[in-house]
Amino acid sequence: MKVNSQLNKILISATRIKLINILFYTPKEIFYVRELVRATGEEINSVRRELDNLFKADLIFQDKRANRVYYGASPKSFFFFDLLLLAYKSSELTKIHHLKYLFISFDFATNTPHSKDNIDIVIVGDVSYKETESLIKQEEKKLNREINYMIMDKNEFQLRRSRRDQFIVDFFLNSPLVVSGDLNNLNG
Repeated sequence: MKVNSQLNKILISATRIKLINILFYTPKEIFYVRELVRATGEEINSVRRELDNLFKADLIFQDKRANRVYYGASPKSFFFFDLLLLAYKSSELTKIHHLKYLFISFDFATNTPHSKDNIDIVIVGDVSYKETESLIKQEEKKLNREINYMIMDKNEFQLRRSRRDQFIVDFFLNSPLVVSGDLNNLNG
């Protein structure tokens, strides 16, 4: 599923889509306008206009420091979790071939400090370990942090669920984001 092409049909501005993906993919970071211009590859006036639109919609916040205005994702926004999920649905991780499910821990998605032993991402499907590792490394570079992930095929996932494996129970008790896959067909 091409999330970005579908977003282009829903959201009119390509600049707005890029800004949402940047700001909500790293929700605890703040950026000044020139950083966002470089990151999006868009014209400065277009970036400023869309930042103003997002700010007026209470989706992002402004923080004025000296002669710069910084912008970040607003966790108080009614749509914060939806936009967070949307940003992750637009990530490279959804491009893993033969992906059945992709779950991201809530702490990881919101960049909340957690134990280094916690799993950040669970990948389910008949995926290539080499391809997956390459995409994870790209995401680690982008996020500037290590990602703890677990890969299992559909049968292992079903077996662990049916046996109420402690790892699966703990992971799902922490309300992970379902980035890819249909929970209605979890048994199928």
